[in-house]
Amino acid sequence: MKQTSERLEFKDSGFLFMLLIGGSFVIVGLLIGGFFGCFVALLGLIVMIFAEIETTTFDKNLGHMTIKQHKPLIAKTKVVKHLIQDICGVEIQKMYGNESYLYRVCLVLESGKRRVPLTSGFSSGLKDKHKTAEVIATFLDIKNYGLDGCPTDNYSELQWETVEAEIAHWETAIKSDSNDADAHMRLALALISQDQVKNKQQAMGNLKQAEAIFKAQGYDDEAMQVGQLYGLAYWGMLGK
Repeated sequence: MKQTSERLEFKDSGFLFMLLIGGSFVIVGLLIGGFFGCFVALLGLIVMIFAEIETTTFDKNLGHMTIKQHKPLIAKTKVVKHLIQDICGVEIQKMYGNESYLYRVCLVLESGKRRVPLTSGFSSGLKDKHKTAEVIATFLDIKNYGLDGCPTDNYSELQWETVEAEIAHWETAIKSDSNDADAHMRLALALISQDQVKNKQQAMGNLKQAEAIFKAQGYDDEAMQVGQLYGLAYWGMLGK
């Protein structure tokens, strides 16, 4: 992290980890040999090729924040920008992995209607994510940050006593605006939280709709992330 009075920068440390994992697969694959060894080595090579450095910068002088996703091994860079004035909160999202919860930090835009994740994937370490959210919120003078939603004066209904109340909320939101991709995604996650087996098909249907809407609206990163959630739901790896 680098910080001045006018500029704050975070650089995700996952790049070196992905290179290490991918390199390990390549070495193991070469040692094993044969078809299976080649397959393992190929997986490792793919991981290394698509490993990326994610840098998030908040610049008060320019008035915007920038997320830069750079894949050094294939010389590919993508830059996403948002106005700082549109940021109303910082949220820590969580999902259940194979054995424990994973987290990522998201910016909340447009009174809670849009989320912008700072990293493409979830990872362990709630304490580190909370510290990142706190630093960003302090830098931007935002009071709303933390885990399990990020209420604002106009979006305080994002706190529910039961999962049934949350499901009802997102169903109502979808009836009001069927093109609300975020509502479809959150309804799916709530359904899985309620009953992973019974609600699986309905949840996956909502995830598919969310992915299609995000794509139609030009939010390719969000569409890709919902696609990843769909895959986890399909294999029963989403939820407790």
